[in-house]
Amino acid sequence: MRVIPSMRASDPLSAALCALLLGSVGCDGTPSQRRGDAAPHDARRIHHPDHGKPDRGLVDAGVPADGAADQTPAADGPLPVDSAGAPLGSWQNPIPIGALPYTHSANTQSAPADSANSYSCAPQTDESGGEVVYQLTLAQETTVRVAVDDVAGDGVDVDVHLLTALSPTSCTHRDNIAVEVKLASGTHYIAVDTWVDSQGTVKAGPYTLAVTAVSGPSPGGCLQNPLPSCKAGVFPTVNGVPTEAAGDPGCPPGMAKVDTFCIDRYEAMLVEVKAGGALGPWSPFRSPGSATVRALSVAGAVPQAYINQTQAAAACASAGKRLCSDSEWLRACRGSSSQTYPYGNTRQPGVCNDARSCHPVVQYFETSANWIWSKLSHPCINQLPDGLAKTGHHAGCKTVEGAFDMMGNLHEWTSNPSGTFRGGFYVDTKVNGNGCLYKTTAHNTSYADYSTGFRCCK
Repeated sequence: MRVIPSMRASDPLSAALCALLLGSVGCDGTPSQRRGDAAPHDARRIHHPDHGKPDRGLVDAGVPADGAADQTPAADGPLPVDSAGAPLGSWQNPIPIGALPYTHSANTQSAPADSANSYSCAPQTDESGGEVVYQLTLAQETTVRVAVDDVAGDGVDVDVHLLTALSPTSCTHRDNIAVEVKLASGTHYIAVDTWVDSQGTVKAGPYTLAVTAVSGPSPGGCLQNPLPSCKAGVFPTVNGVPTEAAGDPGCPPGMAKVDTFCIDRYEAMLVEVKAGGALGPWSPFRSPGSATVRALSVAGAVPQAYINQTQAAAACASAGKRLCSDSEWLRACRGSSSQTYPYGNTRQPGVCNDARSCHPVVQYFETSANWIWSKLSHPCINQLPDGLAKTGHHAGCKTVEGAFDMMGNLHEWTSNPSGTFRGGFYVDTKVNGNGCLYKTTAHNTSYADYSTGFRCCK
């Protein structure tokens, strides 16, 4: 079995992800991240872990966990042959996969094919070593787990690819360990290919392929997509154009007084500023792009995500406000006594929206494959149930001065010019610091995804 490359053992993100995602499977404190798997985020954040596999140990070992198949990798042997005695496993003559669960051991050093140098699902990854191709036919829609595990020796590194046709340009999913995805009935193809490192070293060698039908959704139904009607390009305008409540004395509407400044009581929602100054609704599931929008602070609204720092600052300015500085944001969240959480110094589970057990990106796309982490602006992610909460919904998640949701729900941009958002979001408020001390600095000011929000100060 290959040794998974590790980050620093002292890195709290690495240790947390390994414990959360891989359970007892050893990884020296870190899930796998390497080479051409484009990683848009570094170890200073948690929620888009293509630097580690998210949720429920979807990438645990190279064999089924249900014990239905032989879990002891067999030594690699000769490839099966067709009726004419020709080896199977080429693009022209793939190995048929029989009943599931299925396992097969082989060696890419003696692969019958060596023509695929890269795949459409990972075009920058060099896969110019030998490959073995399989054919999988499903009688009905099935959630399938496809895993590859190196059998012996250091220096072996092969990857698994799911394909819709006998061509590397038809790749839909790829991983260096495993993918789990719902497949339609019909014929699909799997290519086990050899990775070539940046020095040109071909990492060919023995492996075991395991293909299993997942008997049901993962615990909590995490891979069950409850939004079949939600589509990219459709942006519900759920907030309308509400009126902000009166602010504290000396503050504009919707704001609370904190020392010498005012801060929005709620995470911001947006309205569009139309020609002539009229206000119209704006979807909280849509990036503002170059539109002219204004921030509002109201209770019971879906707060705006999918926004970068520059856009957030412009929305605050349109409202006659500005983004909070780091020091202002921390003072508002921690109170005059510098407590760790908005409500005190002891974490109270469930008080804030900060512990969704099922990662929303994995749930929506129904897979843990690497490609999902390039889809973090999909509008349906924040429309999953039990995810993003309306402003003020968690009544106990309130600061001393009356600001809601400064811990969890959405990350909140501050005015730090290097790019900082604070407070965590609805999956995590621990890894990058506890509660009010949660701080993410991995991105520049133009970054945005489903978890980035803001509030204004004045």
